[in-house]
Amino acid sequence: MPLHIFWDSNVLRIASLQEVDKAARDFPKRHPRSSFPELEEHPAGRPDFFRDWARESHQIAADWAYDVQTVSDPNKDQDADRLVKAMVNFILNGVSPVEEAPEVPAEYWKKLKRTTEPRITLAGYRIADLVIAAADNIESQRAFIGR
Repeated sequence: MPLHIFWDSNVLRIASLQEVDKAARDFPKRHPRSSFPELEEHPAGRPDFFRDWARESHQIAADWAYDVQTVSDPNKDQDADRLVKAMVNFILNGVSPVEEAPEVPAEYWKKLKRTTEPRITLAGYRIADLVIAAADNIESQRAFIGR
C-alpha cells in the first residue's frame, strides 16, 4: 500500500465507534497538552499557523517516514479514479490496493505508532484551539456590532 495510506489508516484501524471514543479519551491522558511546546511556539490563529503545522509533518516524513526500502510503484500507469477507488476500498474494507509490496520492518511499525499517536493528539489540541479562537472571534464581533 502507499506509505501515505499506511500512515493515515493504521494508527486508528478500529472497528467500533466506542473504541474510537476510548482512544480519543486515552490519547490526551498519555499526551497532555503540556507535553507539546509546539502549542506555545506556533499558536492557533497566527497567519502562518497552517504552514508551520504542515512543515512539522513534512519534516517527520522527510526524516524517516518515507525512508524505507521501496520498489517501483506498481500503480504508476493506472487510471487515477481506479487508484482512488482501490485506496478507499483499502481504508473501508482492508483490501490492499497492490498485490505485492515490500514488507515494512517491525521497527518502522513501532516508530510509526510512537510518532502518530502524539501527532494525532497534537492535531486535536490544535483543532480545539482553532474552534475556541473562532468562537471568541464571533463573540467579539457581536459585541462590536452591538448584538
